[in-house]
Amino acid sequence: MNATLVFVHGRSQQFKDPDEIKRNWLAGLASGLVKADLETGSVVDGTAVAFPFYANLLYGITKDLARDPLELESMTDNLDDAAPLHPYMPQDVGVLERQLLQDMRGSAEASGMVPIEGPATVVAGRIELESVRQRVLAWGVTRHVLAALSRHTRVDQEIISAYLRDVAVYLTKARGRVLDVVKAAIPPDGGPIVLVSHSLGTVVACDLLADENLCRRTKLWVTAGSPLGLEAVCKNLETPGPRNIDVDWLTTYDVSDIVALGHPLQKRDWGGVENVQVDNGDEPHSIERYLGHPEVAQRIGAALAGA
Repeated sequence: MNATLVFVHGRSQQFKDPDEIKRNWLAGLASGLVKADLETGSVVDGTAVAFPFYANLLYGITKDLARDPLELESMTDNLDDAAPLHPYMPQDVGVLERQLLQDMRGSAEASGMVPIEGPATVVAGRIELESVRQRVLAWGVTRHVLAALSRHTRVDQEIISAYLRDVAVYLTKARGRVLDVVKAAIPPDGGPIVLVSHSLGTVVACDLLADENLCRRTKLWVTAGSPLGLEAVCKNLETPGPRNIDVDWLTTYDVSDIVALGHPLQKRDWGGVENVQVDNGDEPHSIERYLGHPEVAQRIGAALAGA
């Protein structure tokens, strides 16, 4: 039985045309297949492609949270409490935003992307600043860390904070409804699938693979520009990780991709994951660039051809 190619997109896709996004992903993959000296037509043409589109749903959930009077009443007046980075987001979203930010900073320091500031210790192979040792950061420290991460990675603070918000909202408020959308787009015939995911979509896909039937059907799982290397993400998965996921898994990352901090993933934590480092040039988080690398495209093509 032929495999279905399942693409799971990341954040910030709301109000875009799903068909156009899918075409862009396929164009990136076709470019990589050509570089890998594979016949693009024989791999892509005739392959069923599922593109579950959950971006508008996630946007709507986030928007509703921001105007929920019950959530507004729960906001703290204490500036040292775990208020969210975004006004009017619930407090539990704020807690997770800060945990994610701390993990990103620690990974950036460990990789040399961000210089170490202040007294530091090494904990389980990760650098931790003494000033941010607490899992929930005080407001002033949070802003300092966000500014430093933005300054040294040259990624705008608003982009970083929007990413933190969307990941936190998915993990705390939106998971069930997003997974329903993704599962509904996958053919229920029991046939094999090749699962390709990007950014926040890699977290969605990891939750998806907690379903034993879908895990068994998955011939290859590709994660590109993934935040699965962050402890706060792993601990809040449907099945908390890191854990051994019983699929053929390739994760690809660019060292300049701020979302992929925490890579390479450790096999001792994640089982048989294969890390592929790439250089995406001036667009380190681009899914088209990730899929355009021959070592990534070749694995997808082989999985589709051999299913």
